[in-house]
Amino acid sequence: MADTPNSSDEDLKKHLMKVYEDVTKDCEDKELRKIFDWIVDYDALNANAIHMFSSLADCGFRDEARELFKPHSEQTTLPEVAVFTMVIMAYAANGKTKDAHKVYQQMIASGVTPTAYTYTLIICGMAKDFSDSNFVGYAKKYFLEMLDRGMKPQYQPYMYVMDAIAYREPVEEAKKFLEQIKAKGFVPVIDDFQYKENHLTEALQAMKTYADLVVNNNTDKAVQKLFRESRLSPWIERSMEVHKALVEDGNVDEAIELYHTIQQTGVEPLVQIHTSVIKAYLKFGKTKGALEAYLAMLAAGVTPNSYTYTVLIKGLCADPNFFGDAKKYLLEMMDKGKQPNVAAYTAVIEGFVLSEDKTAEEKGKEFVEMMMGKGFVPNAKAMMKVLKGKPTVVIRRVMNIVLSKLKS
Repeated sequence: MADTPNSSDEDLKKHLMKVYEDVTKDCEDKELRKIFDWIVDYDALNANAIHMFSSLADCGFRDEARELFKPHSEQTTLPEVAVFTMVIMAYAANGKTKDAHKVYQQMIASGVTPTAYTYTLIICGMAKDFSDSNFVGYAKKYFLEMLDRGMKPQYQPYMYVMDAIAYREPVEEAKKFLEQIKAKGFVPVIDDFQYKENHLTEALQAMKTYADLVVNNNTDKAVQKLFRESRLSPWIERSMEVHKALVEDGNVDEAIELYHTIQQTGVEPLVQIHTSVIKAYLKFGKTKGALEAYLAMLAAGVTPNSYTYTVLIKGLCADPNFFGDAKKYLLEMMDKGKQPNVAAYTAVIEGFVLSEDKTAEEKGKEFVEMMMGKGFVPNAKAMMKVLKGKPTVVIRRVMNIVLSKLKS
C-alpha cells in the first residue's frame, strides 16, 4: 500500500479522496462525523486502511484482507473497493445499517465489485438489525449473490442470516433458503448440530422463541438491548452456567437432562431461553415483567426447572409487593419434587422478617413447618453463609424462625 510519487498515482489519490468525501458527506451521527472528519487527506486514509488490514488479519480474516486490499495491476494506491468497504464498516459497526447500505449501493452504481469482506459486513449488519423488516430479504439476497460470484461465505454471515430468518420469517423460508444455498454448492461446516437438517425445526423454534419474547412481543427497550448484547456470546456458555448451578444445588438429574437435551439437538433449550428473559427483567428491577415472563413460559408449555424457580423466587423476594408469589412458587417447586437452593429459601424466610406484619415471624415458623411437611429440611449452617453481611438483627430473627422448628 506504499505510494509511488507520480502524476497517475496523485490523480488516483485525489479520486479516492473524492470517493471518500462523497460517501461520508451526509453523515449526521456526531461521533461518526468526528471519525470521518479526522481523515483529511490520502495519507490519513491510507493509515486508516493499514489499521483495518491489520485488524482483519488479527481476527482471522487474512484472505479477505488480502483480497480487499489487493492493488489493480501496477497501481500502488488503495483499491476503490477498500475505501467503500472502510466506510461501510464504520456505519455497520455503529448500527447505522441504512447508511451502510446506501454506501454499498453507491459502490455498485460506481461499477465497483464488492469483495467477500464487503459482503460479510453488509450481510451481518442487515441480519442483526431489526429496525427494518426488509433487511432480512437483503441479507439473503447478498448471501446468494456472494455464492453466484464464486465466493465462499464464512460461518458467521451464514449463522446471522439463519438467525434473522428464524426471527422474522416462517420455518418454510429457512428450508427454502437452505435449498437455495445447497443448489449453489454451499454446504456450511458446523461443529455442532445447530441448523443441520435433522434439528432445523428445533433450532428455528428456539430462535423464534427469542424473537417473540424479546423483539416481536416486547416493547421494553432495556431488555431488548440486553438480549441483543447477550447474542454476541455463545448460548452454550449460558447452558454451562445453568448446568453448574443445578449440580451445585444437588439437582443432578435435571443437570443430566439438560446436558442430554443439548447433546441430542445442539440447540439452546427453551427452558433456558425463557429463564434468561426472566433474569433480564429482574436485572432491571422489573419484577412484574419477570412474573409475566414466567407465566408466559407456562402458557407456552415449557416446564421450569429448579434453576428457573431459583431465579424467579429470589427476584420476587426482592420486591415486597411480590412476596406472596415468592412463597407460592417455593412451595410449588417442592410439590414438583424439585429441591430449592439455600439462597432461594433463605430469601423467602428473610422476607417474613422484613415484613412489617407483627405476626410475620410466627407466620414464618408456620411456613418452615409447611416446608418440612413436604420433606424438606432447611440447612441452618448454609443459611448462615448466605446471610453473612446482613444486619445482625435480621440474621438473628431469620435463624430464630428456622431453629425453632428444627429443634422441635
